[in-house]
Amino acid sequence: MTAKVGQVADWPPCPEPRRPAQNYKASEVYSPVFGDLEVYECADGKIIGLSVYGDPSIGKRYFVGPAKVNYFAPLDRLVLLKVAGRPAIAQLPAPGDPEGLRLAVIQRVPSNNQPGIMVWIDNTSKSVAEAAALAAEIMGVRP
Repeated sequence: MTAKVGQVADWPPCPEPRRPAQNYKASEVYSPVFGDLEVYECADGKIIGLSVYGDPSIGKRYFVGPAKVNYFAPLDRLVLLKVAGRPAIAQLPAPGDPEGLRLAVIQRVPSNNQPGIMVWIDNTSKSVAEAAALAAEIMGVRP
């Protein structure tokens, strides 16, 4: 579902105070693709998302409710696809913005007892196929 300007999928609750995470590599939102990170966890020990900013920016996070993404483009620049059998949407780069590809994959749909998981890739010059392969790798799917 695309959202209104500035809207994204809701985060699950994260009780304060946040503190440095002790064992973030055991989190279901961690991927070895991320490498070593400085991560904070909620007061209850949960990690609700991990992000790595660079070229490309990548991440994996929990969400509750509708899977909103903040993509705004003409319909001819929005592509629905499957990545490792999971639903995904890509926002193709605007003319003159070779690093503008964005991709979001719904790895898991939320249910009554667990949040959904979304993998995202932003601001990359990769092709859709290359970004999809990276998203699959983040999800732990091997070709």
